Amino acid sequence: MLAAVYLLSLALAGIAAVTVLLPNAPVMVRLAGGFIAGIVVAAWVTYVVALGLSPLTEESLLVGMVVSIGVSATVLAFLAPRLRVAEFRFRPLEIALIGLALIFSFWLMDQRLSVDDAATGDQVVVSANTWGDTALHVSLARSFSQGDNYPTEYPFYANEPIRYHFGYDFFAGALEKGGFNVPMAFNLPGALGFAAMMMLLFALTRFLFAGYGGGTKDPGSLRNFGVWTGLVAVVLLLTNSSFAFVRYFEQFDSIPEALKPAHWFEEHGSYLAVGPYTGDIITIFNTPNVYLTQTHLIIGMALVLFVAFGLVQPLREGVSLTRQRGALLGVLFGMSFWLNGVLYVSAGVFFGVLLVVFAVLAAARHGDFAGQFWEKTKEAVWFIVPALGLAIPQAIWLNGGIGTEGNVQTQIGYLVCSSPEASCHASRGMDLLNVEHWWDFAEYWWLNVGLAIPLMALAMIWGSNSDRKIFLAAMAVFVFGSTFQLSRDLGGHNHKIFNLWENLTNPFVAFALVGLWNVSTQRVQMGGVTIDGQVIRAAAKFVVVPLLLVFLVLSGLLDFMTIKNDGKHAVFGEKQPAIEWIDENLPRDAVFLTTWGELYIAPNLAGRGVYLGYDPWVASAGYDAEIRRQRTAEIYGAPDRAIACRLLLQEEIDYVQIGPQERSSGRFTLDAALFERDFVAAGSVDQGGGAVTYYDVAASCGDSASVAAPG
Repeated sequence: MLAAVYLLSLALAGIAAVTVLLPNAPVMVRLAGGFIAGIVVAAWVTYVVALGLSPLTEESLLVGMVVSIGVSATVLAFLAPRLRVAEFRFRPLEIALIGLALIFSFWLMDQRLSVDDAATGDQVVVSANTWGDTALHVSLARSFSQGDNYPTEYPFYANEPIRYHFGYDFFAGALEKGGFNVPMAFNLPGALGFAAMMMLLFALTRFLFAGYGGGTKDPGSLRNFGVWTGLVAVVLLLTNSSFAFVRYFEQFDSIPEALKPAHWFEEHGSYLAVGPYTGDIITIFNTPNVYLTQTHLIIGMALVLFVAFGLVQPLREGVSLTRQRGALLGVLFGMSFWLNGVLYVSAGVFFGVLLVVFAVLAAARHGDFAGQFWEKTKEAVWFIVPALGLAIPQAIWLNGGIGTEGNVQTQIGYLVCSSPEASCHASRGMDLLNVEHWWDFAEYWWLNVGLAIPLMALAMIWGSNSDRKIFLAAMAVFVFGSTFQLSRDLGGHNHKIFNLWENLTNPFVAFALVGLWNVSTQRVQMGGVTIDGQVIRAAAKFVVVPLLLVFLVLSGLLDFMTIKNDGKHAVFGEKQPAIEWIDENLPRDAVFLTTWGELYIAPNLAGRGVYLGYDPWVASAGYDAEIRRQRTAEIYGAPDRAIACRLLLQEEIDYVQIGPQERSSGRFTLDAALFERDFVAAGSVDQGGGAVTYYDVAASCGDSASVAAPG
């Protein structure tokens, strides 16, 4: 199967390249980072070839995949002589961690999108809590696997260049084109990517805190302070430190009743917090749902953690950032913009502050400050230039031009003010002189982050100066996300900034927890009473630390039950007959007029574009949804064929859909009789809810001159 060869070849090539260029990185970092690097490079190679050949053949995507396999094979052939089996030797602890990470990741991905043998008709099903976003990502992926989306457009707003980071959706579309089904195309890389994210966070945390507490620095030993810190950091990544769990216990008369397995293991099927959209002050963005709805965030986050390790390692060790390391990391980071632009920008803040802080403080220790700072700047240039040079053209392309048009604006207190319950919501931002606004700010983050906040402070007290530099860079991400809005919707995309911030600060929270576990055994004097250090240590180990850990992870453990018990809905369902008919009978680049405001639209699921689909997404991407709502209503309610045809040709629409969604939408007045009488039907399909008919605009309207209105 071509998709399997494609995925395997890019993974092996990526791992080989990273191993050669970052030889002193731990094997877990090279394995996980190499896989992610392979996806980033292979997706771009495939897309460039497919785009270039699209005017010549409908199979340009397959050609692109074959070319990418050839590139991967060439890289492997070139680098293979420089690889040694000993470079891939794992410790038993690492093998166990990787195995558990893979098991959990595949379970997680299968819960959101899978094949249900018991389902009727098409058997692809999606979880209820990821149902909405899946419509967008499947439509985008199928615009490449089933459609001909070159130059690339937004499937929900055809005939306009895309303004959305679609890199992973293109990659998933390529995998489907190569033979995978839809769940496999999203889930297999998603599961491997999620496991890679866990491995990279563990490796970064282990590296930062190895040797603390007087333990060994052996990376495979459980006596290594960094190993335990890394394991706790991974647990924090998977869970949720908010106080949402309180709401679960409030549902029952007593704690024993709440803890009955039937309640939490079998019945609990909804997230305890779903802010900001329902007025809730605790956000859903802290739950695993953000990764389940956005596979591209998984791949993007894993890449950021890989680049973070690649930069932190030489900075922490006090050695130069080599040209080959800087260039590799810069190229990969720059190429990743189309995976998730908001994540790229926020990660750029972290990397920028990280490099500047280390350079300034290193130069300050020398007599020649300017000279030393210039030397550090020259090292960083090898990372910065490709990182910006490759990303800026993507930013312009995916933003619809050089103007930001609302994509970046000052928004003090974002995401706090996104909650309708916040006092600063009406003003869409905090007044820095308003005490009530500051109270909302503190309350919001306390409820959403919880005990992680004091543990971060404790980590800074116990940590080294190097730890504080890295933590300062991580906090710069928080300040940036609280100051700027990188989207048009107040409750939307900025959550990715804070997801990154939490992942970057989790190692420090874990460091404080493990530090409390290993608290000193010295005797303590309190009010003239001597308390033996062993007593303090026992209290820390068996009371304080377990209690803190419970508060940090309990909401997340309940989230797992939500995922496990979540309902399932069909992806294609009753629209399958229409999807198959479109795929077999109509052009791959056709544009359809449908009702707006729907998520699952047959033409989109068949890989075609629609004139106006789900309008909230359209508006958040910066398109003019209102004008197309008006045009759609004017066409469906046109008084005669001439006016309908003039508008259809003017808007470059190829087919008009009239089916159950159009008849029942209530968003416009539908004159179905006009189309039945005066338009040529390309075909009609029976499906659940009633027949759907597709009217051919070209056959019905002829050339524009014959139907143009006078003047």
